[in-house]
Amino acid sequence: MPHLSVRLYPGRSKEVKQEFADKLQAFVVKELGCEPNVVSVSFKEIAPEKWKDVIDDEIAGEDVYIEADF
Repeated sequence: MPHLSVRLYPGRSKEVKQEFADKLQAFVVKELGCEPNVVSVSFKEIAPEKWKDVIDDEIAGEDVYIEADF
């Protein structure tokens, strides 16, 4: 508890993704009051031309609070 799954376009380095994951983890720990060891973060790169189809399929059934406007 909790897991954050980030989908993004390809092209960012492992170092950039690690730094972002660290910041997400710190934010979740602060806001939800949990321990860092229970927070996990993953990344999945999706090509821009496949974005809408992949995202629509992957988030089907999830509660979306902010939607992108493509």
